[in-house]
Amino acid sequence: MSELQSPEEQSKLESTEQETLFSGPAIAATVSLLLGFYTLMVTHHISRLSKEMDKFIHSYGYWIPGSTGVGPDGSIGSYAGKEALALLVWGLSWTIFHLLWRKQDIPVRGWLPIFLGGLLLVSLAFIHPIIDPFILLLIDVFG
Repeated sequence: MSELQSPEEQSKLESTEQETLFSGPAIAATVSLLLGFYTLMVTHHISRLSKEMDKFIHSYGYWIPGSTGVGPDGSIGSYAGKEALALLVWGLSWTIFHLLWRKQDIPVRGWLPIFLGGLLLVSLAFIHPIIDPFILLLIDVFG
């Protein structure tokens, strides 16, 4: 340690050297983001298949302003429920994964291709001409 530094600067330098940054919280944030996106995608396609399921999913979002409106702005309909479920999954999973991984050092280089592939997959799954044949196949197989 240099004598040119004040005691406060020396203590700050020592505390930053001792503080370790873990990648777990960043991985937890990105995993929860993907889970929220996948929840939005799955609830969207489920609500397209059945009017009863559409009403059920919509019921989770009645508290969101505009979910049942009939005024000049109309109604966002069941999207309110899809949004509410996605936010719920995102928030709960982020909390759980953060608590589990806050002191973990997870390799980011290994996670990054998985994360980017997951984003690509969920983005493609919102494009109906791409995903509809798979959904129809699932309906035929599972009824």
